[in-house]
Amino acid sequence: MNQAFEISNRLEAIGVHSPVSTTYADVDSRLPSTETLERVQVSRHRILLPLMRYSFAPGVIRDMKDFDILHAHNYRNFLTDAGFFLPANISAPSSSARMAPCSATRNT
Repeated sequence: MNQAFEISNRLEAIGVHSPVSTTYADVDSRLPSTETLERVQVSRHRILLPLMRYSFAPGVIRDMKDFDILHAHNYRNFLTDAGFFLPANISAPSSSARMAPCSATRNT
C-alpha cells in the first residue's frame, strides 16, 4: 500500500482529491473501515470470498464511482479487475501497476 498511499498523499498535497480503496487482506481486521492517514482518505473493505490470493470484495465498487483516473496496483486481484472492467461502464480511464491497493483521483 505504500506506493498507492504516497501517490495519493502527494496528489492531495497539491489539491487533487485522491482516496485509497483497499481490502483487509494482509492487515489487522480491527483497523477502521475508513480513516484519514495524513491527507489521504482510506477505505478498507471486507473480503467476502477469498480464493487463494484473489480477494473478492464487492464493497470496493462503491468507491469506484465518479472518478477521473483509477490507478490500480497489483495484478490478478479483484480491485485491479474491477478497475479494468468498470471504466468502460463509467467513461473513465484506468492504469495499472504491480504493487498494492488502488487509488482514485477525482476533480473537485
